Amino acid sequence: MGSGIDRMRDFMRDAGLKEPVFETDNFFRVIFYRKPLYSLKKSGETVVKTVVKILALIKGNPKITRTELATQIDLTIRGVEWNLRKLKDDGTIRRVGSAKGGHWEVGKTAETETKKI
Repeated sequence: MGSGIDRMRDFMRDAGLKEPVFETDNFFRVIFYRKPLYSLKKSGETVVKTVVKILALIKGNPKITRTELATQIDLTIRGVEWNLRKLKDDGTIRRVGSAKGGHWEVGKTAETETKKI
């Protein structure tokens, strides 16, 4: 091996990161670890923004469907369902009526929380 791999290990160690992992099977792969600070997706902020968007859309149209929510906030159906389940579990929203003919209601606490954000 050349000196590049040893230098990469040293740089990562000096930066306080886990050493890279080198794998060889049919291919050569290197796995680098980075600090969470440099993550591409900041999950906490993203979840808050998504929740605010969902609540605003529900307030604007209480009969909105999961599919419409997914399309309007550019999220998968499963992502919308996950967020709706969390909102229902904490009492922020509730579904009134049947799945096809019902509507969403936003609780009073959700309205004040949305105004704060």
